[in-house]
Amino acid sequence: MVSCTVGSETRALGQVKNFLDATVHTLFPEHELTWERFEGDLDVPELVKNSGDGKEEAEEKDDNNEKTNEANGKEEPDAEPSSKKDKRFQGVDSACSGLLFFRFRVNVKPTDFMSKLIEQKDLIDANKIKYCSRFVPIDYICPATTDRMTKCFERLREQELDPIKTDTKVAIVTEIRNNISLKKPDIIQLIAPMIPKEHFTVDLTKPDIVIFCTVFKSVCGMSVLRDYYPRKKYNLIALLEDK
Repeated sequence: MVSCTVGSETRALGQVKNFLDATVHTLFPEHELTWERFEGDLDVPELVKNSGDGKEEAEEKDDNNEKTNEANGKEEPDAEPSSKKDKRFQGVDSACSGLLFFRFRVNVKPTDFMSKLIEQKDLIDANKIKYCSRFVPIDYICPATTDRMTKCFERLREQELDPIKTDTKVAIVTEIRNNISLKKPDIIQLIAPMIPKEHFTVDLTKPDIVIFCTVFKSVCGMSVLRDYYPRKKYNLIALLEDK
């Protein structure tokens, strides 16, 4: 999830795509392409660029075809067009000004990608991402409804929190955009009781890990982020300026 200057989404979109394509080969030279669909319907259609005026439009053909096949009792073909499967990163419409979202179509977790990138800051050229600021990795995504968010967090807890067996300070950070049905206290009250109590204590100022939960329009994304504040909330430009 990439934040950018409002009004510069088109330019930022190209910058992020080029940046991700270039750095993934250096950071993870043995990565493999994948094409996995998220469970459930998500209101984040793929973005494509018009060849004429440079504006972006939502490409919903694939989703519509999928729904048509389901209605006709047909399974979706296993084979994808080669041009589509060659995409390592798929831009999707966040429906929020100043916010871009990219699906990883490689077998690399977004959190692993960002951690390795921050460790090798010399790979970051500020001029090539000058319209962008925060690059927040999202490992888990689901529809923004309480029942689906509960199931999503249960999976996050099982895979990310349960293996932690040492005392760890934790904080919950929430962000909400273009959604009037959920409030930050609602998300905290949903997540907090499910955090394992044995090895975790709350620390809002200097947490070891942050449970990051973002809601944009009808989509919810979650991650467990380490060194959230020392990493400048994953603001790459701020990290480069911090000597």
